[in-house]
Amino acid sequence: MITIVLFLIVIILVTVEGISVWGNKRELRVEFDVDTTLVEPGEPATLYYTVRNPYRLPVLFVGFSLYLKDDVTVCEDKEFCRVHVSVNDTGTSVLHHFYLPPHSKFSGKVHISLSKRGLHDLGKYFLETGDFLGLFPIMTHGTIYKRIVCTSEKCAVGEVGFPGGELGEISVRRFIMDDPTILLGYREYTGREPMKQISWKQTAKTGTLMVRQNDYTSDRVATVLVNMYSSLRPQLEECLKLVRTVCEQLEEAKIPYELMSNGDLLSVPEGMGKEHLFFILRRLGLSRLAGFNGFGSLIDRCIRRRRGNSCYVVITPAAGPEVSALIDYLGAHVDSRPIVMVPGETEAAL
Repeated sequence: MITIVLFLIVIILVTVEGISVWGNKRELRVEFDVDTTLVEPGEPATLYYTVRNPYRLPVLFVGFSLYLKDDVTVCEDKEFCRVHVSVNDTGTSVLHHFYLPPHSKFSGKVHISLSKRGLHDLGKYFLETGDFLGLFPIMTHGTIYKRIVCTSEKCAVGEVGFPGGELGEISVRRFIMDDPTILLGYREYTGREPMKQISWKQTAKTGTLMVRQNDYTSDRVATVLVNMYSSLRPQLEECLKLVRTVCEQLEEAKIPYELMSNGDLLSVPEGMGKEHLFFILRRLGLSRLAGFNGFGSLIDRCIRRRRGNSCYVVITPAAGPEVSALIDYLGAHVDSRPIVMVPGETEAAL
């Protein structure tokens, strides 16, 4: 009788083990998501991860681990770190062990922060699945396919004295509907203008969305010029911090602004608001500090499209004689003296 019972137990174990080994060969699905794609250094972001079992058989053992890159820091409490986080010479890892029934999923999240500016790959994941007896483990791996852009930090500078403001320097009557007598022209729709600014007649003529450009001569706007044609990389990094600081101060002052550069920041049309600032902050994070043309070409481009109601903020990594002469040349062709900002100085005396 005992022999029969033992034989039945062996048969059951072999059957369960065979089924689990067969089911163990099927790959689980791993998904990732993040709550934001843009952060500043040290700002927490949340990485979500899900492991799915889409099959009819259970997976008896799953070991799921995230191996994060060196510039990624886990921002969790001590209890979470004690149970799930391991830090050693190879880096930081987040570990989970669990069992997945048929057609089920395991979900988790971890708060992380980034230490420096740039476009960040977060790391890799490893997934270990085991059979009933643990004799035939299978390991798979892949990349955490979500990326996060870390923008520049702010600069410790005082308030920049921008002329004008939300209502301009001269009080004028403004109406809900635009006055057609102060129409300056038309330009392509960028996605930042209100829908009421679209000129359907011009759109039909050109085949692309066009918006009306009104000339409110009393309203101040700002043009931020960034000189990136330099080999001084530490100073260029500081210039990016100045750009962020200036743009955020312009947002607080409710002054519309545009960005012009001679490098990989490229140019951003005039605008204001969260989306406009988000686009600029993303450019700052993605910049490789590459300069394409000389500072003189940027000044010439600015003069060709100058506006009478614009103030100019020049951000440059160095203030030598050649740069000073070009800024003086700009000042001679615009209505107001440019505000010049150099890393380490609130405003250069040029």
